[in-house]
Amino acid sequence: MRIALDGMGGDYAPREIIKGAIEALNELKDLFIIVTGDEDKLREMLSAYPAEVADRITIYPTTQVITMHDHPKDALLMKKDSSLYKAVELVKNGDAVGIVSAGNTGAQMAISLFVMGRIKGIIRPAIAVPLPYPDSMGILIDGGANADCTERELLQFGLLGKVYLENILERDVTIGLLNIGAEKEKGSKLTQKTYALMEKAFENFAGNIEGNELLSGKVDVVVTDGFTGNVALKSIEGTAERITEVFKKEIKKSKLAVIGALLMKNSLKHIFKQFDYETFGGSPLLGVNGISIIAHGRSSHVAIKNAIKMCYKMASQEIIAKTIKQLDNESFKGKD
Repeated sequence: MRIALDGMGGDYAPREIIKGAIEALNELKDLFIIVTGDEDKLREMLSAYPAEVADRITIYPTTQVITMHDHPKDALLMKKDSSLYKAVELVKNGDAVGIVSAGNTGAQMAISLFVMGRIKGIIRPAIAVPLPYPDSMGILIDGGANADCTERELLQFGLLGKVYLENILERDVTIGLLNIGAEKEKGSKLTQKTYALMEKAFENFAGNIEGNELLSGKVDVVVTDGFTGNVALKSIEGTAERITEVFKKEIKKSKLAVIGALLMKNSLKHIFKQFDYETFGGSPLLGVNGISIIAHGRSSHVAIKNAIKMCYKMASQEIIAKTIKQLDNESFKGKD
């Protein structure tokens, strides 16, 4: 299996990208990686690793880099020899099963959509963002790709999330609609219409889920529009970061607190790990006709390794083919 990796995307590229790739190769013996980017820089990074592993990485030289400041449209039209564009093109041409990038999210969405195209019948692709649950994981979809949505699009997000997560977790999953109340009559006209569609379409539809239940594990797939989803996710991220800052500051105020923290060290590590995005690696862009994993811009080698493993599992589970099969149900289809 071959996976394309954007070697120049992310705050710590290419060092952490190559390190993460090597670690993934060590764990997945049938994996090969095509890394795109500056040949000299990539070759220099690879020289630090044993040949028996590094030889499973092929360098695809490119001359351009998409920065975090590039507008998606400019990246799509003016940087066709960039590491990101060429990595997506490798998937389109069948040279790789999927692409992983920690670069510009907007650019990755635009390039993935216009180069790979949509799965036939899907109106709009959506980002499935992992949610840390006490004993498992869930996803929120859409995490920011579509600010304005119709009820039919939200229904499709539910299907995309269901097919993806039930194959990742290898079990049946439940679906919920993010809303301001539990009753089906609550919310906007959009959520009320979506509720009615989902109730008919999904056997495992669990109804509405409120914001304070997002990390409870009450449902596996949380469906919402990209505007609401992005605000909710960033609120969670910001709150977690703030609590961590306050916690660390308070510990330093007394020796007794320091001793207590040392005694709880292992438990605290376990707690913080549950909220660490690196554990999940990245967020798949679902609905495009290929696997496109969006990793965090601050991704270390751990996150890159896990993003590659996510891409590998999606390909192994044939999630694109399974999505196409479930779209045969007329209730899910949209107009092309």
